Amino acid sequence: MSIPSKLDDYTLQWLTKLPKAAKLVLWLDPYTLLELADHLVDNRGKSWQILSYRGDDFRFRARLNHLDKTQPVIIWIRPPIGKVSLLLDLTYLADLLNRHDGILDLRLESILAELTPYKAWPSDLATQGNLAASHLGALANAAKLFHHITKKSVLNSHDLKLLLLHIRQPELTLELLCNIPSQSPASLLTWYLQIILTTPSNDLNPSLVELIGDFPMPSEFLEFPPSDLLCFVYAYHAATVMLTPQAVDRLLWLPRLSSACLSIIESALTLLQEDKTTWTTLFTRAEQLLTLEKLSDLVRQFTATKQEIASRTDFSGIWVAAVCIAIDESRPLEEFDPVVYTPRPLIGNYCDIAQTLQQVLVVSRKVNSHLSQPCPVFNDISHLLEWYRTEKIHTQELEISRAIRGVIKLKQLPGKLLENIIKQLQNLRLQWRDFLNHLDENLADLVTGSNWSKFCHHPRHSTQFLSDVLPSSIPNKTRVWFLIFDGMRLDAWDLVIRPILEDHFQIQEKLYLTSLPSITDIARVALIAGTTPDQWEKNAKCETISDHNFLAAKKFNIPQDRRKQELQITVRSETVARQLKLGLGEEDAKKYNILIYNVSDDWIHNWRDDLASLNDFIQKTLVESILPDLKSRINPQDIIVLSSDHGFVELDCEKNKIKITQIDSHDVRYRYLKTDQAIHGKSVSYGRSEYTYQVAVGRQWFNRPDSNKMERFTHGGISLDEMVVPGAILKPITKQIRKLELLDLPSQLLFREDEEIKLVFSILNSGTQRSSFLINWRIDDNQPKFLQQELVAGTHTPVTLTFLADLGQQILTIELLDTEGTRHAINRISLQISARHDKVEFSDPLAGLDFND
Repeated sequence: MSIPSKLDDYTLQWLTKLPKAAKLVLWLDPYTLLELADHLVDNRGKSWQILSYRGDDFRFRARLNHLDKTQPVIIWIRPPIGKVSLLLDLTYLADLLNRHDGILDLRLESILAELTPYKAWPSDLATQGNLAASHLGALANAAKLFHHITKKSVLNSHDLKLLLLHIRQPELTLELLCNIPSQSPASLLTWYLQIILTTPSNDLNPSLVELIGDFPMPSEFLEFPPSDLLCFVYAYHAATVMLTPQAVDRLLWLPRLSSACLSIIESALTLLQEDKTTWTTLFTRAEQLLTLEKLSDLVRQFTATKQEIASRTDFSGIWVAAVCIAIDESRPLEEFDPVVYTPRPLIGNYCDIAQTLQQVLVVSRKVNSHLSQPCPVFNDISHLLEWYRTEKIHTQELEISRAIRGVIKLKQLPGKLLENIIKQLQNLRLQWRDFLNHLDENLADLVTGSNWSKFCHHPRHSTQFLSDVLPSSIPNKTRVWFLIFDGMRLDAWDLVIRPILEDHFQIQEKLYLTSLPSITDIARVALIAGTTPDQWEKNAKCETISDHNFLAAKKFNIPQDRRKQELQITVRSETVARQLKLGLGEEDAKKYNILIYNVSDDWIHNWRDDLASLNDFIQKTLVESILPDLKSRINPQDIIVLSSDHGFVELDCEKNKIKITQIDSHDVRYRYLKTDQAIHGKSVSYGRSEYTYQVAVGRQWFNRPDSNKMERFTHGGISLDEMVVPGAILKPITKQIRKLELLDLPSQLLFREDEEIKLVFSILNSGTQRSSFLINWRIDDNQPKFLQQELVAGTHTPVTLTFLADLGQQILTIELLDTEGTRHAINRISLQISARHDKVEFSDPLAGLDFND
């Protein structure tokens, strides 16, 4: 028989076991636990009459005589009204006792003896009858589990308290409640804290307080709410780590505890550290209770500087408070020491805020590291592009935009502090754009004027891309897919698109510069044609042919009469439905397929939100539309190449605006002029008047005299944001491999005492997908330090560890893990530190003296 969930269910199960012809049963209910009406229908649909007997013989007999003799009867026997007795007087029911079909004993101890291993139950059970009756199944199952855990053969009153407490608060597991530690106060406090952390409410059940009060734990811990105890333990541990334990005495919002209790807390914290899950839960729960104002109050009591506090703490709340105080005290974002924001595991309830502020500090420091140096000048396009990618110049504006948006969402921070941080980031962005303008002017000098012809034939010109990536001959069964991501900027490629594609493709790439002006009709057609407009074929009227179908066929050496059979170009591939409508299903693929996906070009001209939100939309478009389509089309043996026709630049509303009145308004575009007059910007020409332009440099933009409109994002001019595009080869991944390696590590290091050791080695991602990695390194048994980075598949990155050589150092341990915690490599390097001969150490002149004499 299954265990019934409550007493009512038990009675119905009992009735079901009776013979179908049963007519009379007696239910003995000394605790008056049942609540019955005049009739009851059992599980078989049989209707029973209910007749109550409470020692009222005459009334009982009168009612019995009036019952329907054809219907079965349950005699419900209870003590007389107003009396409590475990014994029921059945003297006047002898005739019924002689002809009944069954007697049900409803004493809880009797029922539980049947359902559990325990044949005897404490007398206290009678006082908890209603709770036990309504949770009969839970109590029976708990008793079975209790027997399994404790192996006890007899229950006592304390055991019953545990079982009933578990029923009231199921989140308090029997394993925890039964695992009562030794009678030491520290162990009991540890157990008490674990119970608090298991309870979702900060108000404990009085039964639990009573239960804990039975143990030798100082009553001080039970005199204030559990929430206050959690906050105190948090604050005391944080203060102890910062070597100022007395700080808790100065906080009015914390309770006061004796020195004996503080000693117990210290010992309890040592025990709690053995369980990382409980340790993390403890301080996360505490930070849920602590406002930033209280955390800041705590941090101000520490004697260390705010940067030292942030670099030493493991608590996200302490880290956030320390950084916010430092910013409030006028420390510029870019002047924070890198050790403050070096990624490392933080615990607590402020991790998301800490992560946002860490990113703010990282990007501020990175941008300032370039702004504090003279802007470099390049004489070669290739050197400029390599530096541009290596130094991640292209990602900083997007990172600043993300940082600003992240800070705006931090509603937990005071308004003035948020305004301060946002203002600093906005000022940093303005300075960064000035820096980019200098680079753009350098770029303009390299691609116009006397360098124009050289640029048009440069190996890094985007017209060279297809020649670089496609083999001279294509196997018969191999198809070529040329993917053009319309309007894709390099920052979107590196931070948004490539990381997603790397889950499905191995990628090799290099950077190119688009044709000028960086507009679709020139840059994209030149990319497909593999030549600049001056080399495009002319028709019979000596007009330049700009049809990309014609030019692509010529580039791929497809005879014009075979063009429809071997070449297909799909423009504006926005959705799968649209592509199928255009006839590009799997069976319709040609030998050469050019897919032009709208990544951003159609959106940017009317986009009014920031750069970060634009890239979020790009990611959504890629994941929901482009990627599923690519995966459905491409076979493993196909050749896939990818590029962008141009990027875009963000304009300032009034700054850099140039009003143009010298030419017809129709020839004025935001980033270029269709004229051969040297009005503003740089002149570029492909030999014919219709292909001659004046192109804006940096963030300059041209304004028509009859218009006040401005596109926030646009393209067509000379800037790294508009012109630098990736050219990539994609190879489908048939099997995902995640593999990271440590390279170039020595077996030992030989140094002299106090010398600075700089260990340089490499991390190789030899797997098939981009991976984040974590370097966990420590010297001997000292506190570990962490470095975290991301690495593209098939690439390696240098890593430098810096520390001072100390006598007695033995082993440097370096562990390489991925973000899922899987260890990929571990190296142990022997440290041979020799003593300095020029170092004099003084012994303590007072050593050995007894000051008690």
